[in-house]
Amino acid sequence: MAGGKPGRAFPVEEFLQAIMAQLDRAQDALAAKVSTTRRPLTWGLKDVNLDLRVFIEVNDAGHVMMRSAGPNEAGSSTIQLSFTAVTRPMVEENTFSFDIESDPRSLDDLGPGLDLDEESRRKLDWMGVRTVGQLKQIDPRVAQAAIGIPAGRLQAALLAATRPTVLGHDVVQRPDGSRLLRIRGANLTSGVVPEVHLAGRPVEVLEASASQILVVPHPAHDEGPVEVYTDGHRVTGWFRMPRPVASPSNGAGGALEAEA
Repeated sequence: MAGGKPGRAFPVEEFLQAIMAQLDRAQDALAAKVSTTRRPLTWGLKDVNLDLRVFIEVNDAGHVMMRSAGPNEAGSSTIQLSFTAVTRPMVEENTFSFDIESDPRSLDDLGPGLDLDEESRRKLDWMGVRTVGQLKQIDPRVAQAAIGIPAGRLQAALLAATRPTVLGHDVVQRPDGSRLLRIRGANLTSGVVPEVHLAGRPVEVLEASASQILVVPHPAHDEGPVEVYTDGHRVTGWFRMPRPVASPSNGAGGALEAEA
């Protein structure tokens, strides 16, 4: 804030993240000092306490905003923040892992199929529901009683969340030089091996799970549509097999062109 004018309002989480980022940089500087100059560590950060004079407001999206109080500006609140050290095991134990999420897609990935208004989306966010996998764990009747989201609307959203979808692909290089195509998506199978066509031709399915399918493309396959027939649904996507390029070391096609 400069010139006595009120500062802009900022989300609480942005303020906290900015403070933590600067504390991380201070720790990195200490580590560089010890490793490069061999100087013994003479000090460290244990606790940081802040008293903030701010005005609190809630915007239309339901985010809590803070605005710094100006000089002699009355009516502000005092917020006391205390930062203390946390260990790596503490962070790992208390942080949600997207790696183990059954369906890590964002709710936004459901597009128009997610028939939830902004208020319902905000209530889900307050509950910590931010991925499709988390959405699938909700009982619509409990959500209606606890946070007021109509059960019918949530059931429609859950139906959209269970539809199969193709999200992308990557090429898997075998030790013998042959290549496989890994199709990534969601709800690709519920146990029955799906049927997969690449550029209109059926291909062999080696492995299939809800999140990915591993297939053997034909040698002539270059690029084209992906079609997955699973649980009575047909879902589509697009694939591209990068062309092998000559390796400078042996002149053979050992390397692969990067996927576009």
